[in-house]
Amino acid sequence: MCEVDPAVPEQKANRLDLTGVFGLVAPLAATLGVFKATGSIERIQRDEPGWLFAAVALVLAAGTLVTIASFLAGEGQGKRSKSVSLVLYGLAILATIGGFGLALNLVFDNADDESRPSITASLNEDQSWLTAQVTAANLTTGDRLGIKVDLATLRKDKTIDKPRPFERDGSVSLERAYIGPDSDGDVDRKISLAVPPGGDYTHVTIKAFTGERNRSCTQPRAEEPDPGTACTFLAVAKDRGS
Repeated sequence: MCEVDPAVPEQKANRLDLTGVFGLVAPLAATLGVFKATGSIERIQRDEPGWLFAAVALVLAAGTLVTIASFLAGEGQGKRSKSVSLVLYGLAILATIGGFGLALNLVFDNADDESRPSITASLNEDQSWLTAQVTAANLTTGDRLGIKVDLATLRKDKTIDKPRPFERDGSVSLERAYIGPDSDGDVDRKISLAVPPGGDYTHVTIKAFTGERNRSCTQPRAEEPDPGTACTFLAVAKDRGS
């Protein structure tokens, strides 16, 4: 039989202890928890996919570094391995701080972003009645949603996609509304009104905006943080309502 020399320490297999498991899971769980708690993960995924990938990659790298460092610092390892493990632990801490900090920055920065309002609208069969719904989200307490509904006349030398396509004096106001958000920062306004018959009007126009004033419907937003103006144009016939 082979006898074990008591002077030689027994070599034990390295294993991932509780500290290693916590270091592997905690950074990722904390980062995903921030996104989940704020409900912003979908918006960030759409708006900042590259930075979102970087944040998750950093915390995953931190977990991997902690796992490797835990094995290198295990029983039976030499001084060099343990020195390397200390370096890896340090890099893991930096990666965790970087990834979690980037995640927080994405959440707070995205919280200030505001989407353009959304409009759905339709006319009844004889074009005498307008039904519409205008929504906006992620507004601050001091913001408001402005809505303008008009009968307008298209210029003869313009198409609907051109800048300022309607006659300046060829419109009539049907509704004006300026509405503040609810406690969740959302606005949901339903519109139901009669469309007057007669006149040379060619369109019912609906504009919705949350900035200081309504801007161009077709051009990108002119400045931050104005999200721009949403517009819907419904063509109407001169004999509507008859």
